[in-house]
Parts: sequence; structure tokens; C-alpha cells
Amino acid sequence: MELLILGGGQLALMLCWAVQRLPTVIKYVDAESAPASRCAELAVDPYAEIENSDVVTFEFENVDFDLATYAEKLGKLKPKLDYLRIKRSRIWEREFFKSLGVPTVRWRVANGGFEALEIAREWGKAVVKIPTGGYDGRGQYIYPRESELIERLTGSLLVEEYVNIEREFSIVAVRGEDGDVYFYPPAQNYYVDGILVWNIAPVDAPPEAYDYVYKILEWGKYVGIIAVEFFQTKNGVLINEIAPRVHNTGHWTLETDASQFENHVRAVLGLPIKEPKVLKPTAMVNILGRRFDELPVGELEKVGKIYWYNKTEVKPRRKMGHVNIVGNTSREVFEEVRKTLTLIYGREFARLVLKHTTTRQSENSRNFPQSAHSSVSNAGGNRQIA
Repeated sequence: MELLILGGGQLALMLCWAVQRLPTVIKYVDAESAPASRCAELAVDPYAEIENSDVVTFEFENVDFDLATYAEKLGKLKPKLDYLRIKRSRIWEREFFKSLGVPTVRWRVANGGFEALEIAREWGKAVVKIPTGGYDGRGQYIYPRESELIERLTGSLLVEEYVNIEREFSIVAVRGEDGDVYFYPPAQNYYVDGILVWNIAPVDAPPEAYDYVYKILEWGKYVGIIAVEFFQTKNGVLINEIAPRVHNTGHWTLETDASQFENHVRAVLGLPIKEPKVLKPTAMVNILGRRFDELPVGELEKVGKIYWYNKTEVKPRRKMGHVNIVGNTSREVFEEVRKTLTLIYGREFARLVLKHTTTRQSENSRNFPQSAHSSVSNAGGNRQIA
């Protein structure tokens, strides 16, 4: 079978790794030097490759929408175009959540920065987001700290009430063509300025979180891996966003017997899904803005397993690789995460991770883990949770 991936970044690379044992040819649409080039073939004529492939999927939301539309027209795109369309605008994504009746933070749409500031002042503290093109904290502004930047914004803007978050967690799930759904155990995520620095699994999650994920999957008869990010507040859980693809918060699953990457490929190709099982507590630490020759590789390999993406350009906040750490207990993994963060970043954490290093060198510059959780809830029903 031939699988065409729209995109060729690190997620496409890891999808390619996952199918080395399967009778599958992987091709990708991206730059010739993209990470996926190490194990997949470049699609020179994307439209012709869509016609020749058995299945087309995507590794990221910001892919060529015309190509995705053509693949959908031929009945080859998985997941469906509806999910990709939702992610073209943060406003559309919020409207989608509203239509399903799943809880989110309070939000409104503003026309330009002045109106966004009026809404933000009404709420006291808010986050103003550019609807398109943002990820890893890009296109997001905090009121009142970044009022001057917000004032300069134009066009439609998403304004969200700033809420006090007890923790952030995500659930990765896979749904097959036959409607079977499996949930990976939730992971607790630690962000700095909107970019994931590390996470740990398994953690606990309330049953309603699984219900929300299931509702999203069933809405469009989703096929493949999806990640849903949540805020935990004192009043319950709120959905932050979805990723209709394999996701950074699921990289830890590479240490299970059925990673998110393998199960995504199996699902979109119509192969049986492998029920994921967690062996031991596992953490993932992102390597941001570091060259491989800058890392103490020997010391890191004593702690965990390095996955390197082979990107050609290195810059602060860019994901260059990650380290997965497996331990007997969550506390053991927690301590190894602290060690790993120090080995990767040391005194360079602020420069490599923060968005505003000139004014915030001290704020969050050592945002190392403070807690870890180790239990997992079962949502029940015929939906299976590892």
C-alpha cells in the first residue's frame, strides 16, 4: 500500500519510523530536505501522487488545503477534511466546540485590537489570539501585559477570558474505520510561553474528559489519531484545543507497545488497531533550540532515549528532538526530568524557551516540574482505555 503524507516535518518522520515493519510505501509533500526525507520519498508531483496513493493523511494543520481538498474529493483523505477545516481558524474551532456542547473558556470575537482591548478590560485579564497560523504560543497576547501589541492587531480576533488553571493535560485517542476507539492514558503537560517543554503519563483525568473526546471523534466519524488538550480548573475541565493528527503530547507513546504513530498509520490504512498498553510511568522532554553537538549525549542517554529530528535550521523555541524517560515510579521519572532539563538547557533556558527574553529573563526561567501524578481514570462503556 502507498501512504502519502501532506507535510514532511518531525511528525511525518516518526510516522515513517512507525511503519518500517509494515508493507507500506511512504511518500511526503514538503521540502526536499525535510526531516521525512530520511526515510520517505518526496512526492515530486503532489496531485499525481494523490491519485496514485491508497490513502492520504496529514502531519500538521497548516498543509496545502487545496491538496487536502483534492484528496478528499477522491475519497482518500483520512481524517476527513471537516476536521482539518475546523483547524483553519481558532474561531471556527471555538464555534465547533459550542455546537457540540463541550465546555471551553468564555470567548468572544473582536474586530481589531481596540475592540479586543475593550472586551479584555471588561474581563480584567484575557488572552487575545490571531485566528490563523498560530502554534507553540505564536499569535497569542496576554492582556494587560501586552496591551500595546494587542492595540496594533487588525482583523477578526479571538478573545478568551484568562482562567486560573490548576493543570493542563491531554488525551490522545485513536478511532478505526469500524468505530473502535482506544484511549491512551492522559499526559500532564508543562508549557512555558505556550510551548510544551515536557510531559508525563499516565495521570488521572475525570470521566467527562473521555466523553468529550468521544463526542468529537463521533461527530465526523474520525479515523486516525487525535489529541485533545484540556485545562483543569477548580470548576471542572475545559477543552483548550484539538489536534486532528499525531501530536507532541503523545511522543511518550513511542515507549509503549503501540505508539500513536503506528496506530495512526494502522487506522488510516484500515489495519487493525493495536490496543495501547502502558508499561511504566513515562515522560517526554522537548529539545528546543539546541544543535545535536551542543548536547551532552552520553549523559542524556544514561537518563533516557534521544529522538532526533535532523532539521537543518536551529533557532530558539524550535523543536529539534526529544528525550523519553521511563521509570518504575512517577517520582523517579520526575527526578530524571529535572536532571534532563538541566542537561539540555542549563543557564540557557530563558534564551532558548521564553518568547520575551529581554523583559522576562527571570520569570519562568527555571520552570522545572513541581508535581507529578500517577493514576488514570476509566471512562467506562465500550471505549477502551489503556
